[in-house]
Formats: sequence, structure tokens, C-alpha cells
Amino acid sequence: MVKPILKLLIPILFLVGLFLIWHNRWWFYDEYRLYGYNPPAEISQIATEDQLTNYSRTLLYVYHPALENRTQFNNNCRVTTVAIVLGCTVIDRGIYLYSIQDPALNGVEQVTAAYEMLHVAYSRLSSSQLKTVNAMVISAYNQLSVNDPQLRAEYASYLKTEGLGAIDNEMHSTLGTEIPNLPPALEKYYQKYFKNRQVIVNYELQYNSVFTTRQNQVASDDQQLSVLKSQINSLNTTLTNEYASLESQQTNMNNLKASGNDTQYNNDIGPYNTQVDQYNSQVVQDKNLVDQYNSLVAQRNSTAISENKLSDEINSLSATSPAN
Repeated sequence: MVKPILKLLIPILFLVGLFLIWHNRWWFYDEYRLYGYNPPAEISQIATEDQLTNYSRTLLYVYHPALENRTQFNNNCRVTTVAIVLGCTVIDRGIYLYSIQDPALNGVEQVTAAYEMLHVAYSRLSSSQLKTVNAMVISAYNQLSVNDPQLRAEYASYLKTEGLGAIDNEMHSTLGTEIPNLPPALEKYYQKYFKNRQVIVNYELQYNSVFTTRQNQVASDDQQLSVLKSQINSLNTTLTNEYASLESQQTNMNNLKASGNDTQYNNDIGPYNTQVDQYNSQVVQDKNLVDQYNSLVAQRNSTAISENKLSDEINSLSATSPAN
């Protein structure tokens, strides 16, 4: 009687074991990936600054995130089909974050780390969870994008570079890291990953304001340069005409003197000298305008270079990688 029971019990226990292993597969996977792993100090600091929960900190650490320079980042991220901006997640391998050197852009690394962590979180949702989360994400997008052109632009960019199948995943990360006010149900959902999600959003707003300020400054400088250039061109035309007039008057006065017409010569020399003084004054004015123009060009270019430096670096990361 025992043997038949054992024969029946063994396959049941085997199936139960398989079920338990499958049900706890992420626990086993995480234990394997985190065995002996100690996050670098800068990564631990980012996780702390992002105010990640214990669960989301695990999701980040499981992929052994690394801050990398351009060459390292390019080598690690060009193999993935995930769109690249400042970070990428290579499944079963790692999370790679582009190391930002500009102090004015503090917060970029923090937002990028949170963004990539949410990709990992999304990959672990069950079918039923995916259905619920996707519905909340798309509903929130439809509601918020009406008055948010930047959000619509990001959506369009992901649609173009990654296709419709990746939209839910990307918007799941975008909404979680960029949008201050979300519908209550979605806000509650993100509490699983962030102790205080507004910290991430504030980082996003902080470095975006730097870009906006620089862009506005460049636009203002360009407008002022246009005015100065118009003034310089107008003054140069005036100087050219006046110089030609002075040369003509000087030739005429030389002829008067050569012919012995001293009376007319003396009558003309006063107005001539006045016009020369006026011309010289305008030459100084022109020089000052040119100096002002060149100084403003240098200021404008410095701001523009600072504004575009990060984008230029990113754009040169990989010619084969799509832009995020």
C-alpha cells in the first residue's frame, strides 16, 4: 500500500517543487545575481538619493549598474535594441549609466538610474499585472499629454524608434520619473518602487531647467546679435558713403588751393573738418559695436557649447544605436 502512495506522491511533490521554484524564480535569480555583489559607492549613493524602496534597490543592484565613460557606455549599450539616451538595460547582463561630468546637470544620473530600474520592474510584472499597469499608464498618458507637448514628443519619439510594442514599457518609466502629478491609482502603484517619487521628478525638473535657461539665453543672444549686426551694417554703409564724400571734398579743396582760390578753400575747410570729426566719431562707434558684437558672439557660443555638449557626446556614442 505504501509503494502505490509513494508512486503517486513523488510526481505530485515534483510538480509542487517545480511550481514553488517557478513562483519564486525571481528570488532565486536575485540571490544568484547578488551573491558576493557589493555596489560601488557612487551607485549606492544614487540609490539612496533616489529614495528607492528595498525592493527597487534590489531590482537596480541585480543588474550591477555601472557609471561609464563614452567608450565603455558605447561598447556595452550598442548591443541592445533598447533605445539609448543616458542609460540602457541589457537583459540578464547589466544596467549601464552614462557618467555626467557637467556639475550643472546634477540629477541626470539619478533620474536615469530610476528610469532603468523601472524597466526591470516592468519586465517582472505578471500577465495580469501588465494588463492593469498598462491600462493605468496609457490612461494617464492620454489624460496628461493633452497639455504636455514634451510628453507627446517623447511618446512620438519612442513610437518611431522602438515601435508600438515598447510604448507601454517606456511610458511606464517616463511617467514614473518625469511627471509630478499622476492619477491616484498610478501614484500608489509607484510607491512600491519609491519612498518619495517627487525626489526623482525634482531631479528631472532641475536639470531640465538648466537646459531651458541655456536655450533661452542663446535665443536672447541671437536676437541681440541680429540687432547689432543690423546696426553695424547700417553704420558701415554710412561710413562708406561719408568716406567717399570726404575724398571727393578733399580732391575739390586741393584743386581750389592749386588754382589759388584761397577764399573758397578757407570757406570749405571748416565744414570739411567738422565732417571729418563726425566720420572719426562714427568709426569709433563702429569699432565699439563690433567689439560688443564679438564679445556677445563669444558669450553666445560658450552658452550654446555648454548646452549642446551633453547632446553632442550622446549623439556620438554610437552611430548604430537609436536615440532615446
